[in-house]
Order: sequence, then structure tokens, then C-alpha cells
Amino acid sequence: MFSFEGEYRRKPVQSLGGASKHSQRDIFLQRTQLERQKREDLRRQNQSAVIIQAFFRGCQARSLQKNIQRQEFERIQATNFQNINLQLLTSLINKLKFFFDKEKDANKLVWLSQLVIKNSPSIMKQCQTEKPFTFSLAQFLSLTLCYISDTIHLPTGESKGSHWRVLEIFLNAEGWRKSVGVQTADMILGSIFFFLSRKGYFTQLRQIVDVKIPPLVEPTTKAPTPLSGCLLDFIFQPLEFASATMNINNRNTVVASFSREFLEPAYSEPITNFILPSLRQNNNKIPLLCLLQNNEACARNPWLLHSILVLADGHPELKDDRVLSFYVATVSRLSGCLQFMQTAEVHEDDDDSDEEDVQTNIFKAAEQEIMTRCCELLNNINTVHVLVTALQIPDVLPDLCVVGHNLLLSDRLALHKCRLLYTLAFKPCYLQQLLGHIKSEKQVSLFGSSDTSLVQLLAKGVHLAHSEIDRIVPVLDVFCSLFSHLLVTLDDSEFYNESDPVSGAMPFSLTEVVELASILRDVCLGLVELAYPDTRPSTSFNFVKTRTTSTGNTQEDTRLWMHLFKSTVNLVSQLHTRDTRRPFCPSWVWITGRIALPLERNGQLSFRRQGRLHRPFRAIRPLTRNEIEEEGSSMLSTREVRTLAILREIPFVFSFTDRVKMWQQWILNDKMQQQGEANFLRGPSIQVMIRRNYIYEDAFDKLSLENEPNLRFKMRVQLTNAVGLDEAGVDGGGIFREFLSELLKTSFDPNRGFFRLTHDNLLYPNPGVAVLVSDFPAHYYFIGRMLGKALYENLLVELPMADFFLSKILGQASASLDVHHLASLDPVLHKNLLYLRHYDPDRKHLHEFIEVTRIPRRERFKR
Repeated sequence: MFSFEGEYRRKPVQSLGGASKHSQRDIFLQRTQLERQKREDLRRQNQSAVIIQAFFRGCQARSLQKNIQRQEFERIQATNFQNINLQLLTSLINKLKFFFDKEKDANKLVWLSQLVIKNSPSIMKQCQTEKPFTFSLAQFLSLTLCYISDTIHLPTGESKGSHWRVLEIFLNAEGWRKSVGVQTADMILGSIFFFLSRKGYFTQLRQIVDVKIPPLVEPTTKAPTPLSGCLLDFIFQPLEFASATMNINNRNTVVASFSREFLEPAYSEPITNFILPSLRQNNNKIPLLCLLQNNEACARNPWLLHSILVLADGHPELKDDRVLSFYVATVSRLSGCLQFMQTAEVHEDDDDSDEEDVQTNIFKAAEQEIMTRCCELLNNINTVHVLVTALQIPDVLPDLCVVGHNLLLSDRLALHKCRLLYTLAFKPCYLQQLLGHIKSEKQVSLFGSSDTSLVQLLAKGVHLAHSEIDRIVPVLDVFCSLFSHLLVTLDDSEFYNESDPVSGAMPFSLTEVVELASILRDVCLGLVELAYPDTRPSTSFNFVKTRTTSTGNTQEDTRLWMHLFKSTVNLVSQLHTRDTRRPFCPSWVWITGRIALPLERNGQLSFRRQGRLHRPFRAIRPLTRNEIEEEGSSMLSTREVRTLAILREIPFVFSFTDRVKMWQQWILNDKMQQQGEANFLRGPSIQVMIRRNYIYEDAFDKLSLENEPNLRFKMRVQLTNAVGLDEAGVDGGGIFREFLSELLKTSFDPNRGFFRLTHDNLLYPNPGVAVLVSDFPAHYYFIGRMLGKALYENLLVELPMADFFLSKILGQASASLDVHHLASLDPVLHKNLLYLRHYDPDRKHLHEFIEVTRIPRRERFKR
């Protein structure tokens, strides 16, 4: 009824002809296919044979023709011409170019070179009238240079003086100008250099330079050998011509070939120690604008970036605004390689070592070294002055922001190391331009409505296109980093515009700061939404790869977004700290209603899991089997992950009351898991015996991390008096609380030496504790554990700590401290620094004052 060939028949079909013919048809088709394949193979074999025979006959014919031309050349060479006409010389050059073999015809090239040298004046004059001969002369020069580069590694004793002399005569612009005039000389040299550049002139020069220039100990501009100076002249001559010529095509060809062979590849020792310093010393001979325009396609080349920075240092063309704008654009495009420096690897939170990104080093050690040199050049005073001067040119601001952004990504301490960054940070006009540019960047609407600001899209957690990311992320990151760096140095009189608003260092008014704080708060929330999208990943071993692929983020994009989030959070935290100490913002600025704390499900959240949360824009490590068995819970939802990330980074966007409720509920749930029943006398506990007169010593010994790794259990304390007898009473919780309170009091006692008092009797760590106790880190760690135990047991402890110490331990970055906190440590130093900040800049008297008060080292020891 049913055929396996896909045909459906209602009635059986009986064949009266016998068996089915399907098998014979398949055999016939297969035989036909094999015959067709044989014919195709035979056709290909015949075609291949024809090609091979044609190639062999061509080689044989060329070899025969080369022998004929060589014999004719030898016949002419045997006649010993003293003077030769242009037509015959052209024929000899063409013949030699056709049959030349470096092993057979080296002597012929020497003879022809000597003949050309002897007739060089007449050749130059004839080139003025016979333009086709210029092409033959360029071919001969290319052949000569190619022969030198090909035989440079061969241990032959043959002298190449005639070859170098030919190149020296016919590549010298002064000699041509004396013979045929300036205009004609430029036209002839343009044709010659254009031809040579296309035929690998700079490639062959690079090979000769790497071999013939001897090793140098240090960079120098003095030629170590006469040949080294000659090679440097051969490099400069086409560049000088390119600077003077009006032919754009010739100039671009020469400069592009020079850049491709000398500036873009990795440096050799002769390039580093002789060629590049010599080019820097005579950079006025290099067409800088043409060099910048011919490198628009290059990106992230550290060698080219270093070359541009070296050759542009002090170049006279940078006085032109057009050249300066091209220079900044080129540096911004090439400086992207600085993001991959080894110092750019971010290591945060040593306790979250499993969460740190492993930075793949895509550059070699030599490239890492050259990138370090690039950072040093960008830190040069002249380079910084040129880049800061470029701010006066319109449309340069985005490129300059890209340079600053790449420097920020290159080093964690870039704000303190890079002169460009901290120079721009203290320019109020630059920060004002940055904020205006951030607000002006908009997304064009496709429906004819008003355009939307890119900052608002970031605040809403909207994914941006790559072009929009390039427009907004570097500018916003640089602005937040620089303004955060500036805020550390501003005192209250400057921040609150109590000083002169014209000459003050504060770039914005308080109204603008309030608006900025509201915008950046929403940006932080939007970045958290982008970091944790509304997807629930599976707990697989390839989770990191799956999440990276699904979100479309590469490792580079992750680092970029991470740095933006970090800088934005730092700035918002600084503004909130200022507002907490001296309010200037309305109450609605900090509290958000976009995300609410899950108080109703707070008991189901894992207290230990949130402590190992990953930073935003990093993959969330799935729970292991042991963690699932211990905690008895699955992975957190996206909303809960976002909430915990916000609590870790910017907790002040939630009300203090809600945070306290969530904290107390967390503690209560963890106590139920660790301590069991609410009865203090039941469940797992820690029992210690403490001498009342030696509370700290006994507690440090018995409650150390080695003896008691888990302090969340109940703790029962038995106190003994001075004579060694147990004190009366059973610890039902009261003795433990008394013990913990007394322990913290004696730990923070200034007489013990771990802490000192400020002028207003506030506590801070003793800087000289190492003199008193050798293993002081273990003691500080123990005191921190005891303080954590007091928080865990809801015990109120009165500890008057200094403002700067509290800000340091509560803040996640050094930006949480500003100049105001110095007053709580040393009010005299704080007052003197503020005096110097507002001091009338009379440098002469200040210099004399420093010289008078400076004591020599010998006199210091005598005193």
C-alpha cells in the first residue's frame, strides 16, 4: 500500500513485466556520474598540462632572451665607451633591468653605475628634455637599491661605493636644482620618488638600516658611521621633497610608504637609538599634516602612536589650528591601545578574588614597554600644553575626552600620575564644556519628534548603539573622574560659592550641582539595569561565556562600562557626603522610587550570598552544589541582584529606615540558622573563660581566627577575678554583653596603643603602632571581628571615631575623603594648606621663603 519513495497508492499496483526496475535505474545514474567525473578529470589534466607547458616554454623563452640581451650588453660593454648618448644608456638600463641576476651580473651593474656617475651632469640635463628617460633612471635607481638590500646579508667583499654614489647623486635635490632649475627639479624628483616609493624604497632602506647601523648604547643624533649618516640622508631627502612639493599624490605616496615601513612596525635598535632621535631633531623637515592624514585607517598601534608623539613634539606646524585638530584626532584614535597596558588590570576586593576578570594580555612585552613610553610622552609638559591649547578649537573636545578616557583605563592611578588629567581637572572652563557637551549629545528620533538626550537613555537603562556609546561614554567617564578629583581639593567656601565666584575653582553653582546629582543618580541606576538585564541565566559551567554572548559585550566593553560605573558612583557618593555634612540638596534628590527594597521577601535572601555578589557588568557566578545544599535556595532573581548591587554601591538611594529594617531582618534570619532556638542557654555555643584583669589578652588568644573561625554562634563567658576564682552568676546573655562592651573599651583605649586621639578627643589608628606591637595587623583584625560581633548581637557601642577615619572605612574609594577631613586630623596643617591655596601667587617671594626655611641635611643632623 505504501511506497518508501513518498508515493501513496490506494490500490496495489502489480507489475506484469517482472521485478522492479528501480535498482537498474540507480546503477545507470551512478555509472553516468562516474563517466562524467572521468571526463572532467581528463579535461582538468589536459588544462593543467597546457598551463605547465606554457609556463615552461615561457621560462625557457625568457631565459633564452635574457642570454641574448646579456650577450648584447657584454658586447656594448667591451667597446669601452667614454661618452654615451641618452638613447644607448636607456637601452642598457632596460636590458640590465630585464636580465639582471645578482649572482651573475653584479659586475655589469658596477660598470653601468660608474658610467652613469661619469655622465651624471649630461644625464640630468637630458632628463629635462627627455621625460621618458626619467622613468628609466628611476628603474635603475630602484634596481641599485634592491641589489644593495638583497646582498646586505651576504659575506661578500665586493665594494658598493659606486652604488651608494649613484643614489647620492640622483636623489639629492640640491644637485638637481643646480642643473635643471627648481621647478623642473621638483617635477623630476617627484616622478622618481613616486616610483621608488611604490617599488619599496623605504622597505629596502629599513632592511639596510637594521643591518648596517651598529649597535648603540643610548639614543643619539650623531651618526656612528659615515654610512649611517648617508642612510639618514636617504630617509630625509624624500621627506623634504614631500614637505616642499605641491603635488598631493606624490606627497601622500611618499609619506604613507615612510610611515608604513618606519613608524608602524616594531622598532629595531637602530630605529630607537638613532633614526627616531634624528627625525625628532629635524622634525621641521617632516610634513606633519600629511603624516596625520595618511594614518586615519590605523588604530591601536602603539608604535605609530609613539612615533607621532615624538615627531610632533615642538613641530612648527602645530601652530596651525587645522594641523592641531588632526593631531588630537590621531592621538585619540591611536591611544586606544593604552587600555591594554598591564597596569590597566583592575583588582578590586581581595575577598572576591573569584569574581575578578582575568585580563588577557594581547600585547607582547615590547609593546607594553612602548605603551609605557607613550604614557610618558603624553605626560610631557610640551605635549600637555599642546593638548590643552587645542581646547580653543571647536569640535576638538570629544577627541580630547577619548585621550583622557584611554589614560584613565590605562592605570588605576592615572588621575594622580597623568599631567594632562589633573591639569584639565583644575580648569573650570573645561568641566563646564564637558557638562554642556554631555547634555547636547542626543539620539535622533526616527518619527520626527524631539530628540532624546543620551544621558536620559542611560538613566533609563536603554541599550545604546556602538556609535552612541562612543559619543557619550568617554565624555561622561572623563567628566565624572575629573570632577570627582577636583571635589577632593575644594573646601566649603569654594564648594558653596562663598568665595569669589569669578576666580573660584568651583565650576558650577549649587543649583547646577543639585541638577547634576539627580541626573547622575539616575545614571547609576540605569547602569545597574544594563549590568543585570532581565534574563535569568542557567547555572551551567559555561555561564560566563553564555552571558557574554547573549548581551553582546566583549571583555573590552565590560571594562569600559565598569570604569564608567565606578567613576559615576564615586562622584555621586562624594556629592552625597557633602550634602550629608552640610545640606544643599532637597530630600527628593537622593531617594528613588524606581527600585524598592524587597522587605516582604527579605527573609528568603541569602545573607552570605550577597556578600559574594559580583560587581556590575561582570558575570554572576552560579551557585555550587555545596552552596545550594548549605543555603537551600536557588539563584537570586534579577530584581534582587540589582537591589543588592545598589545596596553595595549607592545605598543612600533607599531610605535609612528601610535599610535598617532589611539589616535587622538579615541578622535575625542568620541567627536562626546559626544559633537555632531563641533560648540563650540552648543550641551551639562558644564557651570561654576570661580573666577580668586581662580581658583583651585572653580574648585575643581564645577568640582568634585560628581558635574560633565562626563567631556567629552563641557565646557564653565565665569571668574570673584577680585571685583566679570564678565570679558568681550564670551567663544568660548579660555577662557576655558586659564582656563584649569592656573588651571594646579596652581595645580602643589610647593607652593600649592601637588608637590615638585627635585634638578634639576622637579616635583614629595609631600610625606608630608597629613600634609597640610587631604583629599589629592581627590585632586590628581581631578588633574588627569583635566590633562585628557587637553589631551582630545588636549591642550599642560608644566609639567616638574621627571623621576622616569613619569616611575611610565606610567609603569604597579614596574619593570619599576630601580636604575638609584633614581638619579632624591636623587643624593647623589644614589651615596652612588652605592659606597656600588662596595665597596671592607671588612666586618670587614664595621661592625665597622656601629657600630660607630649608635646612641642609648636615645641619639637620647637627641639631
